Amino acid sequence: MTVRSYSLLILAAWLNAVFWCSMPIVGWAGYAPDPTGATCTINWRQNDASFISYTMAVIAVNFVVPLCVMFYCYYSVTVTVRRYKASNCLDCINMDWSDQMDVTKMSIVMIVMFLVAWSPYSMVCLWASFSDPKTIPAPMAIIAPLFAKSSTFYNPCIYVIANKKFRRAITGMIRCQTRQRVTINTQVPMTISQQPLTQ
Repeated sequence: MTVRSYSLLILAAWLNAVFWCSMPIVGWAGYAPDPTGATCTINWRQNDASFISYTMAVIAVNFVVPLCVMFYCYYSVTVTVRRYKASNCLDCINMDWSDQMDVTKMSIVMIVMFLVAWSPYSMVCLWASFSDPKTIPAPMAIIAPLFAKSSTFYNPCIYVIANKKFRRAITGMIRCQTRQRVTINTQVPMTISQQPLTQ
């Protein structure tokens, strides 16, 4: 991963967000006040063909696909680590495995929080698409969007709580330390993939 690849990923995330939030403005589905009247949300009370197609597309692209990618990535990591353990190669790799385990645990928590944040909203949208939207309980209609909107808050909190390096970098930033004074080892040996997995 380079600065360029990170920049492209960030740009792709922003373009994805702009695309999906602008579609109701141009006529694919629509916006309406949420049950509290405090904010706007997708108008799930009008479950016409436009709303159903928009909802299915959003859930597929922004919920199912990211979830599948996350599960696939962490499944691949688990399989790779098991292969290294089976071939007794973990000791020959110059890597701090306690840090890797911290990252793995943090990633699992992030997946769980992603599900917590977006599952209620997805259920409300699916309910509105394939049933009568008027039968959705008011508390669920209010809580689901709040959970979804709170999703941006979870990841920074998880990083600060679970990642020592991230905490050190945040502390250095708050103290206005330069990058050189915040000692964080970001080097990962690139020879890992060249190690033979069989004896």
